[in-house]
Amino acid sequence: MSDWRDEEMKRREAGQVRALSQDAHAAINSSHYPGTRQLCAECEEPTGRCEEDSITIECDDIEYGPLCEACRDRLEGKAK
Repeated sequence: MSDWRDEEMKRREAGQVRALSQDAHAAINSSHYPGTRQLCAECEEPTGRCEEDSITIECDDIEYGPLCEACRDRLEGKAK
């Protein structure tokens, strides 16, 4: 059985992002315990990590991320 949280996540995954109330955010976050999925800044796929262990790289003195391991490896390979 699907509810509004599942429908909202389907919209977000389809790129249909809209502003939500704090109550709606809290409800969605609780359904994805232990927290929301951290998405890669490069490919927009889940990183499998949380804020405390995010992968970032420095580019021109600017921190870029969070990144998944594949994107980090690819971007660092370009930088070398």
